[in-house]
Amino acid sequence: MVLEMGSEGAKLQKSISAPQYFAVSFGSIVGVAWIIIMGDAVANAGAVGTAIALAIGAGGVLLVALCYAEMAARLPAAGGEIVYAQALGGSGAAYLTGWTLALVYTAACAFQAISIGQLFGLLFPGIEGPVAYTMLGSDVRLGSLLIGAALTIGFSLLALRGVRGAAVVQEWVTYLRIALMVGFLAIAMIYADPANLQPLIPGETSALKFAAVLSMLGTAPFWFAGFNAAATAAEECSTSMAAAGRALILAVVGAAVFYILLVLSVSALVPVATLKELPLPAAQAFELAMGSPIVAKLVLITAVLGSMTAWNALLLAGSRVYFALGRAHLSPASFASLNARGAPTIAILTVTAATLAALTLGRGFILPIVNIVSASFGIIYVATCLAVLKMRATGENASFTAPGGKPLVVCGVVFSVIIAIVALVQPWFAADGNIPPEWLTLGCWGLISGAVWFGARSRIMALSDEQRMALLKGDAAD
Repeated sequence: MVLEMGSEGAKLQKSISAPQYFAVSFGSIVGVAWIIIMGDAVANAGAVGTAIALAIGAGGVLLVALCYAEMAARLPAAGGEIVYAQALGGSGAAYLTGWTLALVYTAACAFQAISIGQLFGLLFPGIEGPVAYTMLGSDVRLGSLLIGAALTIGFSLLALRGVRGAAVVQEWVTYLRIALMVGFLAIAMIYADPANLQPLIPGETSALKFAAVLSMLGTAPFWFAGFNAAATAAEECSTSMAAAGRALILAVVGAAVFYILLVLSVSALVPVATLKELPLPAAQAFELAMGSPIVAKLVLITAVLGSMTAWNALLLAGSRVYFALGRAHLSPASFASLNARGAPTIAILTVTAATLAALTLGRGFILPIVNIVSASFGIIYVATCLAVLKMRATGENASFTAPGGKPLVVCGVVFSVIIAIVALVQPWFAADGNIPPEWLTLGCWGLISGAVWFGARSRIMALSDEQRMALLKGDAAD
């Protein structure tokens, strides 16, 4: 049953506790990317170079996360950055941000759907099945398609049951994963040989070494992507926003510690030349170093659980973005319709359908997804940090305030601009003179969103900025 409440009357239930808010944040950050793209990262930047880039990236992302925590406390509404953009630049900024977020979360859900088949293939050899076709230079296997599709539908059904059930599942699975992570990292440190870390950073000159670290730094938003997913669930948080802000920061710090320890310890298990040849080095290095597949299977199980928590959180975030757009008359009002359990039905089904469509592109689309998400988040991070400065100028107090004053926020803006530029430019150098698929995807999405804006501009602009902000905040439902 769908409650056709109208966008003005749609309001989400407050059902997420502080531990669950941490679980949503950490679970969406540390998903499955670390096991899928770690090999490419170490091959390009070396273990130490990757660790340095992750540490710098974590520091920059932490600056941005503090701004997110403050904005979530000031404007705890579904849609997160859409609301912040409305406060910063009005309806045009909110529309642009909303469509960008819709692309980001759809692409991130597709990443999980595509990656999960490869993980199941290593856990259960042969399950990926025969090659169905080739797309973007990679084989797409029938079993992987069926696994990805089945889980996509499964998570959709879970989300349709309401945020309370999804949050409980997220909480328990996240804490189980943390226990497993601590276990296999401890084993890696026991078997590690520091000599295997050579070369620490590849490149014959300092310039080449710097370029290697910089290329890795450009993907940092993807490694830490997801902390902002919690901002879209702020409206459903039942605890204080100060407690939620602390949970968000803890999730970013915890993710950074895990990533850096993972890269250094796993890279020290086998020589770099061997590590580069492994499809999933974060798991397979254990098998080579120990002569036993047990720990490798444990890592793969952890990765599968990570994919599920990230997927769950990203679907939650993506559907809330579509919900917020519908509620604010920035997309069809049907996106704001809620079912009997308070879940945004049409929004969830939209993300699900888009994920199923993107799943068919296969593994050849994984790296473009990484760059698309990184570039898009870099741009959105800038808007969020600038919104903090504007909101502070009003003189209103918030239950959580980022420390460091204006300099911290400005540093967050500078970091975000650099990340966005690197993520947008880097694909050109890897495309051998061709137009990168990342640019094509962003261009097509921009054309679609632009066409919709001009087609519905009269309806969109019928509301004042004050009226739209009230709808985004859910005030019209009170």
